[in-house]
Amino acid sequence: MNKKLKKLKFRSWHRGMREMDILMGGFFDMFQKDFSLKEINEIENFIIPLSDNDLYNCFTSKINWPNNLSDSLKDKLEIYSNKNGLNNS
Repeated sequence: MNKKLKKLKFRSWHRGMREMDILMGGFFDMFQKDFSLKEINEIENFIIPLSDNDLYNCFTSKINWPNNLSDSLKDKLEIYSNKNGLNNS
C-alpha cells in the first residue's frame, strides 16, 4: 500500500468519534482497492476535513456530499450508505 493510502486509512479509522471511525473506516476498507488517484485526493481534501456531524449527515443523506466530489466517488459513498442502511436513518 502506498504511503498516501496508508495515511488515508489511518485518518479514516481515527476520526475522533468511534461511530465515525467505524463508518469512514468501513467505507475506506470496502473500496480502497478501487480508488483512483483522483478519488484518493478527493477523500483527502473534501471528506476527511468534514466534521463528524457533517460526515454522518452526508452518510445519512441529511445533507449533500461536497460539490467537489466526482460522480464515481459519490457513487461509492452511496453504495456504502445503502449497504449499511444509512439512507434510511
